[in-house]
Amino acid sequence: MTADQTIGGPAPRHAVEEQPPAPLPAPADEPTPIPPAPAPIATLDAPPDAVIGVPDDPRTGEPRVPWLVVAAAVLCYLAVANLAGALLTVYWNAVPKENFANASWLMGQFVTEPGSLGRVLLAVAVTVITLLIAVPVAITGYYGWAGYRWTRVGGLICAALSFGALTLNVWARPAIPLTLLAAGLLWTRPAGRYFLAWQARRHPVQTFAPPTTNVYYGPLPRYR
Repeated sequence: MTADQTIGGPAPRHAVEEQPPAPLPAPADEPTPIPPAPAPIATLDAPPDAVIGVPDDPRTGEPRVPWLVVAAAVLCYLAVANLAGALLTVYWNAVPKENFANASWLMGQFVTEPGSLGRVLLAVAVTVITLLIAVPVAITGYYGWAGYRWTRVGGLICAALSFGALTLNVWARPAIPLTLLAAGLLWTRPAGRYFLAWQARRHPVQTFAPPTTNVYYGPLPRYR
């Protein structure tokens, strides 16, 4: 009887458990992977410095528009509407051939024939004059409402341009006092504080954190 046999037959062979191959070491020249950087902490910007006399509107969180600035914007848009109505009146009165010279002051300064190029150029001229007055006035009213300080100078320019309404007709003349009054309201003290509040909101002053002097190197005592 051999060593690997017992009574009743050969002894069963025990299966040898196979071990997984050991992982190969990484090459020496392969760089060690760098862990991803932690996500930055979300922070909030510091609220802008409030201007005295200009509280924030709780509905919008923006500086509250003073009523003088509101009135200036309304006067600007009234002047634009007045100029538009006056220009339409000029067009309407210029339709009859015999009444062309009476349609506007500018048209009455030149002797023109019906259907001539001169009348066409005069009609274009009154349109251009109206646009040169109305467009800056509308821009000044809008941006004054939005709190831009340069509208103060823009209001003075519009006031000077408004005298061009004298070249149209009598219906365009109310645009002159409307523009002058709007320009004056933009130079009032409440309007100045409102523009200053928006200037601070749009261009905040940069503030720097105080320098750190008590730097502790090494493990903190509570971790020792």
